[in-house]
Amino acid sequence: MDTEQVYAAFSAAGAALSGAAAVAAVLVARWQSGFARRVALETAHAQREVERELRLEARRSEAWTAFLCAADAFVGAVWTLADVAPERRAEELRLRSEALTTACSALRMPGPDHVVRHAEAMRERCARMEQYAVERAVVRSALQALLGKWCPGNAEHCASDAHTCAWLAHDMLESWGDREDDERPDDLGHLEYLIRQSGALDGADLARLLTVARSPVCWELLAAGPRWLRPRTGYDEARDAFTAAVREQSLRAQVPDPAQLAQ
Repeated sequence: MDTEQVYAAFSAAGAALSGAAAVAAVLVARWQSGFARRVALETAHAQREVERELRLEARRSEAWTAFLCAADAFVGAVWTLADVAPERRAEELRLRSEALTTACSALRMPGPDHVVRHAEAMRERCARMEQYAVERAVVRSALQALLGKWCPGNAEHCASDAHTCAWLAHDMLESWGDREDDERPDDLGHLEYLIRQSGALDGADLARLLTVARSPVCWELLAAGPRWLRPRTGYDEARDAFTAAVREQSLRAQVPDPAQLAQ
C-alpha cells in the first residue's frame, strides 16, 4: 500500500471516528435533556405533594381549633345557663349544641381517624351534659336565689321569717335527692311553702322548680353539693385525650398546635 492509500485510509477512519463522536455527543445531549426533564417532573411532583400535605394539615388545624372552641363554648354555656333568662335557656343551649355538631362533622373529612374518634367521644360527653342542662339550670338558679335571701348579718340572732325560710328551703332542696319516694308529696308542699315565704322566687320560677322536683328519676344528675360537678366528670378527661391526639399529629406534621391556640 503506497503512501496515498495509507493517508486515505487514515482519513476515512478519522471521518468515521468523528461521525461516531458526533452521534455520541447527540445521544448524550438527548439523554441529559431527558434526565433533566424527569428530574424536573419528579421535583415538581414532590413539591405538589408537600404543598398538598401542608394544605391538608392547615385544614386539620383549623377544624381542630374550631371544634375545641365550640366544645368549650358549649360546656361554658351549660355551666352558666342558670344566669340566662329562663325563657332563653333552651334556645341558647340549642345554638351551642348545633355549633358543636357542625364543628364535629367538619373534622371527619380531613381526619385523621384517631383524632376524629376522640372528638366524637367529646361530643358524646357533651350530649350527656345537654340532656338535663335546662333542668339543672332551674335548680341551680333556685339555689342561688335562696342563698341570696339568707340573713346578711348574724344568722344566729336573725328574727326574720323570710331569712329562716330561705335557709330551710335551700337545705331542703340540696338534699332533695336523698328523700324517700313516699315522703316526696308532703315534702314538696312544704318546700313550696318555704320558698313562697322566703320571697326568693317569683311564681314562674317556682313553678319551673316544682316541675323538676316532681321528677326524682333525674335528680341524681341535678343534685347540689359535690354532685353538681358530676355531669362534667368525664369531659375534662375526654378533652385532654383529644388535645393529646392533636398535639401528636401536629408534631408529626410540624404544624402549629391548635390546642395551644384555643387556650
